[in-house]
Amino acid sequence: MASRNAELLRPVYEEWNRGNWRPYFDIYDPHMEWGWSSEFLDLGGVYEDRRDPNPRLRSWLSEWDYWRAEAEEYVDLGDYVIVLASYHGKGRGSGVEIQQEGAHVFKLGRRGPRGAAC
Repeated sequence: MASRNAELLRPVYEEWNRGNWRPYFDIYDPHMEWGWSSEFLDLGGVYEDRRDPNPRLRSWLSEWDYWRAEAEEYVDLGDYVIVLASYHGKGRGSGVEIQQEGAHVFKLGRRGPRGAAC
């Protein structure tokens, strides 16, 4: 049985797996921070951004005909949940399709996720 923390995140990944990056979930903390790896050129860093969708995510998504993330495994570590995911996308213009593995780290507070890192 999945942990309570993992269950809080499951609806997020259901939408992300559909390619729907717009919803604002009730579990998001008002001061949620998005962290981007430095491997994402011009996006790396940690940002508090409540705009919908946040500008870095909008910038990333603009390069793809579609981009989705599918949760493969939830690893509950108390206040943190690591989500092992696979990404699927098709490049805008190039038509190149990719599949890539990755992970997100969520720190959970009283309300739910306090941050997500790619």
